[in-house]
Amino acid sequence: MLAVTAYLKEMGDFAFLNQVVPYYEKDKGENPLESGTVLDHLRRAIEFTRNDVGAHGLPLLGFADWNDTVNLRKGAESLFTANLFGKALLEMIELARYLGDEESVARYTDYYETMKQRVNEHAWDGEWYVRYFDADGSPIGSHSNTEGQIYANGQSWPVISGFAPPDRAKAALDAVYRQLNTRNGIKLSTPGYNGFDPAKGGITTYPPGAKENGGIFLHSNPWAIIAETMVGNGDRAFEYYDQINPVAKNDKIDEFECEPYVYHQNILGDEHPQFGLARNSWLTGTASWAYQTATQYILGVRPTYDGLQINPCIPRKWDGFKVTREFRGSVYQIEAKNPDHVCKGVKSVRVDGKEVAGNVVPAFGDGRTHRVEVIMG
Repeated sequence: MLAVTAYLKEMGDFAFLNQVVPYYEKDKGENPLESGTVLDHLRRAIEFTRNDVGAHGLPLLGFADWNDTVNLRKGAESLFTANLFGKALLEMIELARYLGDEESVARYTDYYETMKQRVNEHAWDGEWYVRYFDADGSPIGSHSNTEGQIYANGQSWPVISGFAPPDRAKAALDAVYRQLNTRNGIKLSTPGYNGFDPAKGGITTYPPGAKENGGIFLHSNPWAIIAETMVGNGDRAFEYYDQINPVAKNDKIDEFECEPYVYHQNILGDEHPQFGLARNSWLTGTASWAYQTATQYILGVRPTYDGLQINPCIPRKWDGFKVTREFRGSVYQIEAKNPDHVCKGVKSVRVDGKEVAGNVVPAFGDGRTHRVEVIMG
């Protein structure tokens, strides 16, 4: 879902939605049982998740979600999947509106509001959101747990999905900073599980502070950065970005022990005696997410269906920045100025010397270079 809509916004290739693609199921001869357009695939994915829910009306976990080491009993529910569903619905609503499909806009908006209500009714734990509900309804990632009381993905994704109201978004992200942040990055959860627990699964096979059990899992850090930019906290967003930058590890390579020019899967957390030791370089989706985080959320140069949106969220001490962006056959030379030293906010946008309304620069598609001046404030 996110990949398809990102492609459409970047390229403007809406004919792609009509391409026919086979579904996964095959007969004994390995022939697909059914095919559908790309748009059909998106719609059916939404309907599957909407109907595959547990006791709280939240999506079922199955064997695991993104954290493939948390393996709960059948009937467990995943808040990560609930929030990913919310983000997917936002993308579908935006796409349907652009295509003029108001019936789908209304239907997916109803789905979105229903899931938002369930997440906030059941998953808010007072200061942060829980991460799972086990099959018996007990929460995981809660004050009530001795181990695994708070999970990073449980806080970033309610902000990304838009499910968290402003006060809860701030509280949840502050809890991440207070309880999960370290000088080497954000831990996936805390406190670590200390000893194997067959009811929790693979996460408990690692010692506290290692890998998914309270380790600093790099892949999840950009999501916390994106969430901070969405609430306007450019100082914290860049702090998070900077502390996982491999280049910053060059001066402490004896501790780090990985290449200082590539992202790695994980760093041992502060519950582990080898805190700061990195492992599994090249084996992560961090690089692509870090690139999106830096360019689309900190610098705020983000493709939309109508053009390039310029909506930076930077450290307030920055005077501004310059960036060159190729987009749909044209080159955009963008200079953002920050005279009031704010983290977020756009006062004006000028394109080739002429002011435009809002902060979306048109997709010219003319093969020319266009100069964009952005004044923050």
